[in-house]
Amino acid sequence: MKRTLLIAASLGLIGIVAFANSWWGKYESQAVTLALVADSLATRDAGQEATSRLRTGLISAGGDQPLLARTSGRVKSVFFMGGEYVHQGDILAKLVNYSFVIAPRSGFLGQSQIVEGQYLTPTTLVTTISRRSHLVVALDSLPDSQESYRPGDSVRVWVPTRPTRVVTGVVAPKSPTGTGTPSVEVLLGPGAPFRLGERARVQLRPTRPVAVAE
Repeated sequence: MKRTLLIAASLGLIGIVAFANSWWGKYESQAVTLALVADSLATRDAGQEATSRLRTGLISAGGDQPLLARTSGRVKSVFFMGGEYVHQGDILAKLVNYSFVIAPRSGFLGQSQIVEGQYLTPTTLVTTISRRSHLVVALDSLPDSQESYRPGDSVRVWVPTRPTRVVTGVVAPKSPTGTGTPSVEVLLGPGAPFRLGERARVQLRPTRPVAVAE
């Protein structure tokens, strides 16, 4: 009789252990599944947030203005190419009569409109020169929330076309446009390895958390 009770107790204990193992394994499996789902959702949300802070824009220098010869004579040599950056006073062309066409200010030049042997007058268009002496990225669209940027913020700017070039820019104050919609520009420092007319991507910083009053 005692032997029968001992066997029954042993079988019952084995059953309890087996049930506990089965339950714990199922719980552990569910916990792992929930963790994977949560990680996937977090990754997706982070990707969506990063994308929402990514903007594109056109690299420019604030438009351009005509650069006139302001002297007369036949062109002997031309010393510049389109897209080149020049400093105020740089010689752009030398004339046969030993006069020169010089850059009136620092900026980026457009394509040359003169050739060697051409006769220039003071009003001859030599090329164009940018209104600004530094490059900017004019954003195609404003961020969804102004909280994602402020004037003076540092932002990451890069051009994905090879060779990929990455620099740090600074958000400029908003300026009005002819349409009445304010524009946002990112100022680039001297020596930024970009060319006029290239498309750039700008990564704005994370949105600031909103303070909750207690």
